[in-house]
Amino acid sequence: MDKIILIGGGGHAKVLIDLIKTIEEYEIAGIVDPELETGSQVFTIPVLGSDDVLPDLIARGIKTFCIAVGSVRDNSKRRELYMMVKNLGLSIPSLIHPGAVVSTMETSISDGVQIMAGAIIQAGTVVGENTIINTGAVIEHDCIIGRNVHVCPGAVICGGSIIGDNAFIGAGSTIIQYLEIGRDAFVGAGALVHRNLSDGALTRRIHSG
Repeated sequence: MDKIILIGGGGHAKVLIDLIKTIEEYEIAGIVDPELETGSQVFTIPVLGSDDVLPDLIARGIKTFCIAVGSVRDNSKRRELYMMVKNLGLSIPSLIHPGAVVSTMETSISDGVQIMAGAIIQAGTVVGENTIINTGAVIEHDCIIGRNVHVCPGAVICGGSIIGDNAFIGAGSTIIQYLEIGRDAFVGAGALVHRNLSDGALTRRIHSG
């Protein structure tokens, strides 16, 4: 069983620890997080230190990593960490909870994608690198979800919609069918979006139209 290191040890990491232990494909060798005390534990997983321990871990033969930092509105930290690990030539596998439903019909899931329990991804959908499809989110048929996107718990993206890179789709929000949500756009929790959103757009309204 390959060893995997989690980069980040907060709430999102706790969900990923549960996911990784459930799928039984990797042994979690530790957590790297500058905000946590070295030697402490998260669900019995040891905190090994900050980013400066990465060269030693690589020298020990660990080549598989997981970006375990979540995001609240801003996905830039996840993007930076993902690119740092990729530029070192290391592996960041997709992680799919067995309680998620992911169609096998012309569906593409890229490296670093994290699909949580209860999520549904329907046929013909493409999910870009380093994207989170969080608990209970629904991605309907023929959607294109960009890189570094966070689709928060309970969000629904209806068929044929396109979500740009780095977008944040808030908890319980709904994107109706065949819309385009621009790069770096922010959709607030509970919003109902029924028009296209431009790059960098921000909407918190319940009815965004």
